[in-house]
Order: sequence, then structure tokens, then C-alpha cells
Amino acid sequence: MYSKILVAVDGSESATQALEEALRVATATGAELVVVHVIDNSYLRYEVGYVDLTDLRTSLVEGGQQLLDEAKARAAAAQVKCTTIMIDEPLALGDVSTAIEQAAEQAGAELLVVGTHGRRGVKRLLMGSVAEGLVRQCRLPVLLVHAPKPA
Repeated sequence: MYSKILVAVDGSESATQALEEALRVATATGAELVVVHVIDNSYLRYEVGYVDLTDLRTSLVEGGQQLLDEAKARAAAAQVKCTTIMIDEPLALGDVSTAIEQAAEQAGAELLVVGTHGRRGVKRLLMGSVAEGLVRQCRLPVLLVHAPKPA
């Protein structure tokens, strides 16, 4: 079946659900899990004047590392072999879906698991969708995991 599964995490509820689903598939197939987090450097597109972005950048990197560490701990608890990748490429400027696809190809993943927020209409138009970009452009099978509906 699958020997390597890549899952993208961003701290959202849908990404947490995607990680849980990827762990279930990895456990069932004996696959290795690769967890990726992309630092969204899209803030670099905007002129912010004389604001020092050092603290923001440090916070983004530290938060990303914490997400990866938590995912690795969950994989260890499930007895799933796991590696992590942090992508911090300022040149991508917000093209998160391409960065995830490239990481999947480089890691030799056979399945890509991502969460989707299920945005519709104007929200989707304004905010875009990493999941939609992956489904449209990725050559690998993509498993979309929806966030739970609010109570």
C-alpha cells in the first residue's frame, strides 16, 4: 500500500485532524510518516515601514518547531516512524501548496494528507485554499480531511 505518507500541519483544527488520519493510515499500512510545516512568509509582500520583523519571524519559526515536535510525539505514541521538515523559504511568498508538493516529492511520499477548512464562497475566494491548490496540481494521491463542524 503506502510506505511513506506526508502530512502538513499548521496548528489548525483541520490539520490536527489530518495528522490523526495520517497516523491511522500509517499504523494500518506500516508506513513512515513525514510531517511538514511551511512558514508562511507572505507577510514579506507588504511594506510595513520601519517595523522590525525579527520577533515575528522568530515567533513563526518557534511555533512551527513546536507543531513539528508535538506531531513527532504523537507519532511516537502511536509507534509510527516519523521525520519532520520545516520549510522556511522566503522566496515562496505564500505559495504554501507548491512548497508542500515539493517536500512530498523530495521525501518520496506516496500519499499526501492535508486538512481543509471547508471554506465556501467569498471566504474561499479571499483566503484561497492550500488544499485546493494541492488537489489541482499534485500528482500524488491527496487525502483531504475536513475540520469538525462547530457545535
